Amino acid sequence: MSRLRQLLLAGIIVVVIAISVVGISYYLESRPGPQGHSVAVVVAPGESVNAIFDQLGDARVVRSPLLFKTYAEIKGVGVIDAGVYFLRTNEGYAKTLDLLTGGPSSLKITVLPGMTVNAIAAELRGLPGEGLSGASFLRQASDLHAFHSPFLATATSLEGLLYPDTYFVDPLGTPKELIQQMLDRSTQEYEAAGLSSTGRYHSLTANQVIVAASIAEREANTPAGYAKVARVILNRLAAGMPLEMDSTVRFATANYSNPITGAQLQDASAYNTYTHVGLPPGPIGAVDAAGISSVLHPARGSWLYFVALRGHRHLSFYDTFAQQQAAIARYGEQS
Repeated sequence: MSRLRQLLLAGIIVVVIAISVVGISYYLESRPGPQGHSVAVVVAPGESVNAIFDQLGDARVVRSPLLFKTYAEIKGVGVIDAGVYFLRTNEGYAKTLDLLTGGPSSLKITVLPGMTVNAIAAELRGLPGEGLSGASFLRQASDLHAFHSPFLATATSLEGLLYPDTYFVDPLGTPKELIQQMLDRSTQEYEAAGLSSTGRYHSLTANQVIVAASIAEREANTPAGYAKVARVILNRLAAGMPLEMDSTVRFATANYSNPITGAQLQDASAYNTYTHVGLPPGPIGAVDAAGISSVLHPARGSWLYFVALRGHRHLSFYDTFAQQQAAIARYGEQS
């Protein structure tokens, strides 16, 4: 064999070996590895694909940005929009590319009926970065002039006006955007339920309707009970009686889980309906459309008292204190 043919054969062998090594590496690298951990990769507006892939390498989402780039070119990289992407280390090329071309990740925040502004802020504590932290949310929430809603005209805080729902939040968004979104939902739902910011209902202003609804929702253990509790509230207001609702004491004293003490029942807060006649000055938690409807359309009845009896699924309602006490003596009160 001539020297030239020997060199040519050797070159072919080297190329075959190189291709095989690259192919094996590509195959091994592109497959998912051991279960990794979650990482957040931020894609800035205008950032190049190469820079994005370098980020993936730095975050250990992929071990070889160069091989991943090759894979992406073969599959078709598509468009990678700016935003936050929640990926996992050792994810595998196929899943990683699908997530990148599927658009930025979003965060799910669930606001339940009765949740306070502080409780909503607590739901934000686990989010990445400082933009949507609980602290920044509370700071922004204190500036009522930064927002618009017809129901803010007579409000002293955002309490009760951040609609309970599930929100998909842009991790790069701001607290102001999220709060305005919640306010917009409240406006939409309250007006659909028949509440006008300038109307009067059962001698109550719109703000007072929201306050009463927030109490009804916290007191009743089912939506079916909202309208009956609303009737008790309206009957007591008409009679000039203190509402004496435990939920208002819990709001005033921030005691949401422990038994209410005698001292807390005597708390001087304007939100304590044991020590003050009439409605509190503001809502005590997030209110949904069912709560608003319960006050606009309360159940018919002359009840002034209700109690959660042991062994009963729903609240029991009575016209007199004596009737209520007789029922408690017979069945016992739920602890």
